[in-house]
Amino acid sequence: MATNVGLNIVEEELTFGFDSGYGVADNATSTRFYPGEPTVNYVTDSPSEGGWSGTSTVLDSSAKSFRLNITNFAANPGAGWRAYTWDMTSHAGDDVTISATLEYVGPVGAFAWLMIGQVNSYTNSSGAGGYLGYAAASEKTTKTTTTKERVSWSGTLGSPGTANSPSGHVGITIWINSGIPGGTDSYVVVSNVQIEKKDHATPFVNGTRADTASLIDLKRTTDIDLSNVSFNSTGQPTFDGTDDSIDLNNSLNSIGGEATFEMVFKATETNDTYRIMLGWGYGNSNYSGIHIGSWTSGYTDESFHVTLDASDLTMIVRKGHTFYKDNQYHHAVVTTGVNSYSIWIDGVEQTFVFAQGSQSTVFNNIVGYNSNIVSHIGKRPYGGGTGYFKGEIPIMKVYGKVLSDDEIKQNYNAYKKRFDL
Repeated sequence: MATNVGLNIVEEELTFGFDSGYGVADNATSTRFYPGEPTVNYVTDSPSEGGWSGTSTVLDSSAKSFRLNITNFAANPGAGWRAYTWDMTSHAGDDVTISATLEYVGPVGAFAWLMIGQVNSYTNSSGAGGYLGYAAASEKTTKTTTTKERVSWSGTLGSPGTANSPSGHVGITIWINSGIPGGTDSYVVVSNVQIEKKDHATPFVNGTRADTASLIDLKRTTDIDLSNVSFNSTGQPTFDGTDDSIDLNNSLNSIGGEATFEMVFKATETNDTYRIMLGWGYGNSNYSGIHIGSWTSGYTDESFHVTLDASDLTMIVRKGHTFYKDNQYHHAVVTTGVNSYSIWIDGVEQTFVFAQGSQSTVFNNIVGYNSNIVSHIGKRPYGGGTGYFKGEIPIMKVYGKVLSDDEIKQNYNAYKKRFDL
């Protein structure tokens, strides 16, 4: 079984890899190897208004999950509400997102819905009142007795208010429409309530999801630290072209005389600027990398290039500086090792020139030339040309072997539909 998101992915002799789950799950859904971007959930077990106790039955405090029987609602039987808010006044001016999952179980034709957002005002101690923005989870209940839907609200948190107008509070109100019987078989479950200082929702976490607990190495042998990357509105890691990178230290240094590097990348710019997807080396010595754009003065039409050990071996695809800088995803594979050097892009083996070296060039270590070598995704350790990547690299994998032509095509076909290649 492949240890990757997707079907029929080659995993034999995989040394390192990650898959951010792009195209597999939305930004509020965890995948096996991408639990979600780092975040802090500010929801506690003691809301400023309302609570998990009293009229609520706590199901799982760690999942911020509680159950409300219809008999507990304010206007039972019939329409009614329960409200819960959290005091975020100390974070006024920040972008805030609150999200929660609502599950309604009850008669067909009846429904529950969730108002969720920033409190504008309330009129009594229950916290009921108007909300700025809301999302409803009701449509499916006309077809089934059970519906479950996750909703969210995002906005800039207002300034601290007063007791009668707590504009710095964020919360939820659960509403039930009229005509629902008050038996124990009719109830609402609210779970995975999350408040975070972001302009979009991320997968639920009870507390904090650390920089090193966000993107998981497919081999589970290397900690991937996302503290130096950015994130877009879909929760995907991005590289801003200025100072973003993922530092792998010496985790690739065990690779011997042959290796395969596989990646999916998208350059979010259409100029000819030199950008690096993967780089390794030791300062200005032994530098190596896989990159796109205008690199050297040797050719006027460089598009994709590979260099090993300070240009002892250099491979260049010549299609023009901007050929792969087109704001589109590309699947790239580079195989390295004596008589096995090749470049594949989007399932097709590319014609390239050896600016340095040849098919007979031998490396005892493709990466770890010495103990000082360090690796980076999105840059290389070279003072004169760091080459920070600008765009997205949702997949990066390194194998300690040369993938066969059939294996390369197999992986490409597994990713093709997902990335619209």
